[in-house]
Amino acid sequence: MTGIRSVQRALIVLRTMNEKPVWSLQELYIRTGLPKSTLHRILATLQDEHYVRCDEGMYGFYQLTSAVRHLSKGVVQQSRLVDIAGTLLIATTKRIKWPLSIGVVDGCEMRVSFCTMPYSPYATRSSSYGRCYGLFNSASGTVYFAFCGGEERRILFDLYRKRHGALAIPNPLAIRTIIQQTRARGYGIRYGCKASDSSAFSVPIFAGNYLLGAMSFSTFSRTLDDALIKKYVPVLQNTACLIGQQWQVMENSTI
Repeated sequence: MTGIRSVQRALIVLRTMNEKPVWSLQELYIRTGLPKSTLHRILATLQDEHYVRCDEGMYGFYQLTSAVRHLSKGVVQQSRLVDIAGTLLIATTKRIKWPLSIGVVDGCEMRVSFCTMPYSPYATRSSSYGRCYGLFNSASGTVYFAFCGGEERRILFDLYRKRHGALAIPNPLAIRTIIQQTRARGYGIRYGCKASDSSAFSVPIFAGNYLLGAMSFSTFSRTLDDALIKKYVPVLQNTACLIGQQWQVMENSTI
């Protein structure tokens, strides 16, 4: 299937106009290569929709309006994280063959916002996108809970207790043990109950001191051993570091 040409051209114009504050029709023609008649129709349409202005007295110059900001309101942190992490995770999975995923906190659970199971010959399912995992019974949950700040940890604890009840929460000693052991290892881990079940381990994704989420490596329980962990935890940590670095570059570029 081919795209809608008029939409593609309108997006070209919007992306181009985002490069500087004011444009003439001649400048847009040179920069985009689109015919002037086409540019005139696109600009007129964008004016009708209040994304572009060419007010009286601007003498044929065009500029974007603040309305274009509304186009990015649906881009939340997880969308930006996936934009950065997606390509890196796919490249890593193609190299190591095992599936990886990104988990972000959602209420008192961890929700998978991206996974590379479709790119792995050893995936335990076709996809884990959108699946939610608990704080205390999953690799991504324990690693996020252990590495987040104290204030966020209290918020997560209170939300979890309200949703699941006090009986579902590990006792204080068990929680301290989870935090200490996970931080000491540098990763969270979940073992499946049966050899045919899936197991996983996760590492935190930091941008500086800011915790973005968790990256998980999933496998079959029968294959998860110390050798596998020793081999692939550094791979995940290196990929998580690259994600954090690119996040910081993106943040600095928007300041």
